Amino acid sequence: MQWRQGDVLIERIDDNIELSQKSEETLLVRGEGRYHGHFATGDVTVYTENGNLYLEVHSQAQVEHLHTETRSFTGEHHPISLPRGKYRIIRQREYNPYEKTIAFVQD
Repeated sequence: MQWRQGDVLIERIDDNIELSQKSEETLLVRGEGRYHGHFATGDVTVYTENGNLYLEVHSQAQVEHLHTETRSFTGEHHPISLPRGKYRIIRQREYNPYEKTIAFVQD
């Protein structure tokens, strides 16, 4: 299964994949402005493995778009509830065929 929140793609992965590099950071992707971002909240562990970002949801968690300083809801994107399991977090990119460039999506 997949979910999208602005420039973030959340993809369910096999629960048997081993994750070992825990991160204390719950900010998954910072927005193009400096005061908002996509955060993991709830009963969740964040991992960084080989430059990739993963979540392990233990019971229930959400990905929320929050102000980075106050952690208050921005109103820009609805929260995404994730059931128990493992997920890969991908910052989406887009291709510009006229300039022949690839850039991160900005929402």
